[in-house]
Amino acid sequence: MKTLATKISAVIAVIALLSVVFVSSSCNKDKTCHGKVTVVDTNGTAISGATVRLAAPSVSGDVVYDGTTDGSGMASFDVKLPAIFDVTATHPAYAGEEGVGVLRLDEPGKDAEVKVRIQ
Repeated sequence: MKTLATKISAVIAVIALLSVVFVSSSCNKDKTCHGKVTVVDTNGTAISGATVRLAAPSVSGDVVYDGTTDGSGMASFDVKLPAIFDVTATHPAYAGEEGVGVLRLDEPGKDAEVKVRIQ
């Protein structure tokens, strides 16, 4: 009888340990979508200081993220909910011109990039 109780206790301990490992590993996964937009001119030269807007329709209204490109022409975005975004890029030196594209941030924990040409 004692060995049966020991075996049952061992099985319960193993199940509990596996449950803890499974729960803790799934909680630590990166659920944020990471996107990068590079803005260039018609010659392919990076444009710093460009305004970049990500917009995606939602049931409760558009989801919008705004950013500004750095010295390498890149703007980075960390998005909590997966979506496919319309990208618009503008810069005061290119008045009346804009760059457009699509950024697919539909897989949490994954990176996505798009290059947008202002013309």
